[in-house]
Amino acid sequence: MFPEISRVVKGFLERLAPEPLPDLGLKDISGSGIGGWDADWYARNGFRNVASVLGGGASAWSGETVTTAGAMNHSVVWACYRLISETVGMLPCVMLQSKGSDKRVASEHPAYTLLHDAPSDDMTAMGYRSTETGHCVLGGNAYSQIARRSGTGTAIELHPLDPDQVTPDREKTGAKRLTYVVKEGNSQSKTYTVDRGKPHDILHLRGVGWDGIKGFSVITMARQSIGTAIAAERNVGRFYAAGGRLPYIIEQTARFKSDQDRDKWRADWEALYGIPHKAPILEPGLSYKQIGLNMQDQQMLETRLFSIHEICRWFLVSPHLVGDLSRATFSNIEQLALEFVKMTLSTWLTRWEQELWRCLLTPAEKSEGYFFKHNLTALLRGDFASRMAGYSTMLQNGIASVNEVRDLEDWNPTEGGDDHHIQLNMQSLPGGTPLTSQAAALVRLGNS
Repeated sequence: MFPEISRVVKGFLERLAPEPLPDLGLKDISGSGIGGWDADWYARNGFRNVASVLGGGASAWSGETVTTAGAMNHSVVWACYRLISETVGMLPCVMLQSKGSDKRVASEHPAYTLLHDAPSDDMTAMGYRSTETGHCVLGGNAYSQIARRSGTGTAIELHPLDPDQVTPDREKTGAKRLTYVVKEGNSQSKTYTVDRGKPHDILHLRGVGWDGIKGFSVITMARQSIGTAIAAERNVGRFYAAGGRLPYIIEQTARFKSDQDRDKWRADWEALYGIPHKAPILEPGLSYKQIGLNMQDQQMLETRLFSIHEICRWFLVSPHLVGDLSRATFSNIEQLALEFVKMTLSTWLTRWEQELWRCLLTPAEKSEGYFFKHNLTALLRGDFASRMAGYSTMLQNGIASVNEVRDLEDWNPTEGGDDHHIQLNMQSLPGGTPLTSQAAALVRLGNS
């Protein structure tokens, strides 16, 4: 039951009952929200919008309370969140095994399907990894409960946890092991301890942090930039809600006889002309004067455009990827897309790969050479010309066979397609063998 309803019901029953009531399970939950309401209670139970209304967020200089739910209502924050989380979730993540110089796809391992197909019966691999990446992008941390097979400890399922319900910490005494306290609503909390040489219970994906235990929340750190952007959007919305009418005052020559007359005149005016687009009719002795700055003087358009670049800076995303092409040209837009892959996307993929190796694999699996890797070639799925040019280079230089290329396109193998080929003018010479006179003459002929 909601804590506010519990408090009201309990108080009402206590006023009616002649004797103290027995414990009916109506717990009084105090907190720091509006009117003493506990915003964190709603966040722990999945009611983030209610927690936002109750003031569960960081206050910005603009006067806006910046919460995760409120920030995601801004189009730029939403676009950056979708761009990173869905791109990471879309890229194939496969489990490999390395033995000496050989690497192979470990498709027979039970953990292979967790990241490639589905982590559980509840969601797909893309849905899971995009959800967890989104948690980390906005909140700095993402957590999953690892279900393991008894005996071997092999991971067989992954269940995402609400970041508001998990608190990472370190023991104050002794070995100072890393611990995770999971508390859902008002239920009893559970503590999971990371022991050396034992499989983990929690998969923790963390962003940029200070203490190495948990990552910073981008929404909290960027609250000034996001708060200013939200305040600008709110100002524009109110301007149009008022019919495009600027704030104004009504000046009259005569004084009101009493405060009651002034209040009555104000109420009548607002009831009659408070409707947008309704023109006021002034009586003799009254004058209508606009106050404040118009949208052009406030540079509202420039402010909204600058907010795009300011928010993108926090997520390390180029503005053209969220729809702002004001500074994109034919000469730099391709390079900007490559920078997103190299500087932004690669960090998230590396973070995933290393945390999966650290948390998901058992010590025995780590010693056997298992690891995870993303396939970036999936980004070229919509670029047929670039994809074919890359395949051609691989075939001509003997890097891949015809059947290996066909497998990348999900085509069936062809007979004789397992051989590797190179061009004749790329024949290798024996190591350290000097050129013969005939070979030297051919080289000179080719250079002439």
